[in-house]
Amino acid sequence: MKTRLLKTSTYLLLSFLLINMVACDSDDDLPVVQPVTTNVFCYGPDAASSFETSAAFNNEVIEVANNVYRTTAFVTDGNITVDTNGDFQGIGVLMEVVLNGNQDIAFQSGTYFIDGSQDAGKAYVSYDLDYDATSTDNRGIRLTTGYIKVRPYLTGYALEIEGEDINGDRFHGIYLGNVTEI
Repeated sequence: MKTRLLKTSTYLLLSFLLINMVACDSDDDLPVVQPVTTNVFCYGPDAASSFETSAAFNNEVIEVANNVYRTTAFVTDGNITVDTNGDFQGIGVLMEVVLNGNQDIAFQSGTYFIDGSQDAGKAYVSYDLDYDATSTDNRGIRLTTGYIKVRPYLTGYALEIEGEDINGDRFHGIYLGNVTEI
């Protein structure tokens, strides 16, 4: 009887050890998940260049065609501000985002495809790294393909932009925050 109890105890102990070795994976085996970076946009031939954004502004929604409503937004860095008249002041980064939705709603949720047309579900995006509010010579770099995903986030919006600019360079980033109407 003692031998039988010893054998049973040994089998139980070995089973317990085997289950613990198999059931517990090391954290070293898990994939590393990169955190999502927001309010930083990457661009250029190797997407190594980037700029940070800190504010966004939009104009009133307007109907541009039958059942096509345009929301125009401007995403800026900390160097561009808006005065009491709704005019931009300063020198810095200014990104223009135009969304054409099918409802009279600012920042209608969904995916918009970048192609520059004024059809519902389409968008236009350009970015100017050296925007000067006092100059008339500002020239933004236009995106020719890609998409914008729009969704509400807390009291603001998430605008995820993925595309290719007119120079053939990749452009990507997410603006996450409030949008002030001007």
